[in-house]
Amino acid sequence: MNKKISLGLTLALIFVSIAATVAVTMAVAMRMYNSIIKDLPSRSKLYSSVSELDDIVRNNYYGEINDSLLNADLSAGYADGLGDPYSYYMTASEYAVYQDELNGKKVGIGIIPFFNPQDMAIYVAEISENSPAALSGLQKGDKITVINEEKVTAYNYSDLLEQLTGDQLSTVTITFERDGASKTVSVVKGYTAQSVYSNLNGTVGYIKITEFYATTADQLKKAVENLSNQGATSLVFDVRGTSAGTIEYAATTLDVLVPVANEGSGALATALAKDGTEKQTFTADADSVSMPMLVLVNGETAGPAELFACDLRDYGKAQLVGQKTAGNGTMQQAFPLSDGGAIVLTMAVIKPYVSESYNQVGLTPDVEVALSDEKQTILPLLSQAEDDQFQKAYTMLTGETGEE
Repeated sequence: MNKKISLGLTLALIFVSIAATVAVTMAVAMRMYNSIIKDLPSRSKLYSSVSELDDIVRNNYYGEINDSLLNADLSAGYADGLGDPYSYYMTASEYAVYQDELNGKKVGIGIIPFFNPQDMAIYVAEISENSPAALSGLQKGDKITVINEEKVTAYNYSDLLEQLTGDQLSTVTITFERDGASKTVSVVKGYTAQSVYSNLNGTVGYIKITEFYATTADQLKKAVENLSNQGATSLVFDVRGTSAGTIEYAATTLDVLVPVANEGSGALATALAKDGTEKQTFTADADSVSMPMLVLVNGETAGPAELFACDLRDYGKAQLVGQKTAGNGTMQQAFPLSDGGAIVLTMAVIKPYVSESYNQVGLTPDVEVALSDEKQTILPLLSQAEDDQFQKAYTMLTGETGEE
C-alpha cells in the first residue's frame, strides 16, 4: 500500500534541504574568505609601498623607464625577498632554457666544460661517445683556448661557454691543446646533452650523474646494462657537485636501482607541505639492480642528488663515501607567469624512504674522505688515480687500487 506524503511535510523537507545547502555553501565561502582576508593587510601594505615608489619614480626620474625590465626586476626582487636560496624568478628566455633542460632537450656539442681558475682555461671534463665533439677529435682533459676566434679569459669564459650550446645544427670553432700540440676544429651543435657518463675501471663501473632530468633514468639504465655487459661486478655512483634537476626525476632514477618501497611510508620519498600534509609521494616498481654499490658525495651534493644518495643508503644498497652534503631537503616547483617567465618556489620538505629529513642538516658519509683544497678546486679534471675519494671507493669494493 502506497503512503502519500502530505504537502506540508514535502515543503518542510524542501526547506530543510535548501537550508542545508545554504549552510554548506556559506561554510565553504567563509573558509575561502578567511584564507583570503588573512593576508589582506600584508598584501595591501605591499601594494601600497610599490605604488608609492612607482609614483615617485615616474614623476621624478630623469631617464626613460623600461617597463619590461622594471617588471622583471620587480619579480626577481620579490623572489629574492623570500630569503630562500632555492626560490627565484626566471625571464621568459630563461624559463624556456629551464624547460628544455628538465625535459632533456638542451642541445650542445656533447661535452661538459669546466673552467679551471688555476690557468684560466676551459677544459673538457666529460665527453659523450659519438657526439659531435668526440667525432671532431676532442677528448676528456683537452684544454680549450679559443672559441669562435675569441681567446678564453677569466672575463669572457662564461659568455663563451654559452656558444657551445643551443642553435641546433649551427657550428662552433674550437681551438684546443693536448700534449703541447694545438688544433682547431669546427663542431656541429645539435647533440642532446647527456646527464650520465660512465666508464669501466677493472671490474668497477663508474657512473657520473651530472643532473636529474627527464632523460636521466633511461640513460642510467643503459649505462648500468652496458657496464654489466663489459664485466662490471660493482658500481660507483658519483654525485659530487650535482644539484640540478628535480626530486621527481631523482625518484625516477632511483627506481632503476631499487625495488618496491615497503618500509617507512612505503614511498621512495614524500613531499610534506608546511602544515605537514602530504603533497606528493614517489613510488618504485619491482625492478632493481643487485650489484654492490657506493656513492661519492661532497659539500656540493644537494637537492635531488641528496635524495638519490640517501635512499640508496636507506635501502641498504650503498654506503656514502666522501664529505658531508649540502643539506637541501626541499622540493621546488616552477609556476609560469603571464610575462612568459616563471617563479620557482620551495613548496615542500622531503621525507626520504626511511631516514629523517636531511634538510639543513646534510648527509654524513659512512666513510669520510677529504680532498685537498687544490684537488677540490679541479675535481672534474682529476683522473681516477688522482681522486682520493674514488680510490677509497674502489678499494672498498675490490680490496685493490684503481687502475686509472
